[in-house]
Amino acid sequence: MLSKHPLELPQLRKFSKEEVAEALRLSIIAELDAISLYLQLARYSDDEKVRKVFEDIAREEKTHVGEFLALLKNLDPEQVAELKAGAEEVRELTGVSVPGDDPPAQETIKEDETLKKLSAKAREIIDSSRRLRKVLEVVHVGRGVEAFPLEEVSAEEVIKSRISKMVLLSELSTQFSIKVRILDYWIKTGIQPDLAPLVLASTKLAFAEDKIILEGDLERGWPGLLTCKMSIKGELSDWSVPGNPVADISRAVKRLIDEAVPPPYVLLVSPARYADLLKYTEKAGVMELERVKALVHEVVQTPLLSDEDVLVISVNKYMIDLVVGADTVLDYLGPSADEHLYRLWETLALRIKNPKAIIHLTKK
Repeated sequence: MLSKHPLELPQLRKFSKEEVAEALRLSIIAELDAISLYLQLARYSDDEKVRKVFEDIAREEKTHVGEFLALLKNLDPEQVAELKAGAEEVRELTGVSVPGDDPPAQETIKEDETLKKLSAKAREIIDSSRRLRKVLEVVHVGRGVEAFPLEEVSAEEVIKSRISKMVLLSELSTQFSIKVRILDYWIKTGIQPDLAPLVLASTKLAFAEDKIILEGDLERGWPGLLTCKMSIKGELSDWSVPGNPVADISRAVKRLIDEAVPPPYVLLVSPARYADLLKYTEKAGVMELERVKALVHEVVQTPLLSDEDVLVISVNKYMIDLVVGADTVLDYLGPSADEHLYRLWETLALRIKNPKAIIHLTKK
């Protein structure tokens, strides 16, 4: 008899999709073993009533095999292809034709479409909630990539690569659940319900992405825009005084030009500092924001920046870019009590190729 050792089961978490598939395979093996046992017991039983009971139970176990196999086919497309290839090989060798699978039930089709709709909704919310990815050059390397090369340049008398290393991609994830009855209602009626858990989880992942771009992941070997030690540091003046924001940003842009850092330049500020830019200057008669926009390509406000920090960066792809592996992936983890559990995740790393492309202004 075969079973899963309890020490091999995951602790304090639900099965992943791959682990669910493995559990289904083990269940099929156990059911086949049970069928063999009951049929053997039936053959060795002289009592007809007892024999009928064993044979009836064996038939029930065969039904269970079909149920587990149907679930496995839904989770593992590769398994479906292997089963079809095996059936074709049997047909070629023996001439025995295996009946094809029944067409998928309408319910199953709708459930698959529901997962696609949830994934599309999550991506829509995350795209609208992101702040920093929108202004950075994004390099998509695909799901499964764990690391990507980075070459930092040195702008000395002879310009050359100073450091060449591999940057490990960091994983961000969040889980959420939706009531079974809510999805059943969606499948039956086609009316999209309130998906508050998905909305909150998507927003949380978007904020986590912005945060790691700013702070980096030093454990994985890469700094963020705020934590880059080699960036150029400067003093932030009092922006409540008219003209000071423009003066600070103009000095930062001049420093980038002096360091031969190419545009476009982007200003990153907190909501409070952004509010300072909405004030009108008495002499010019225009908002500080309009004057600042004449110096930089874009102004981005993010609540993840403190009021004491302002960043002026070059988003030229040869200076800084964002490497993305798995991009906003939604996985179905399986049922949990009266809910369906999902995991939303992505992998990424910020590559700062030239630290001098970052001007970090702070209050002293």
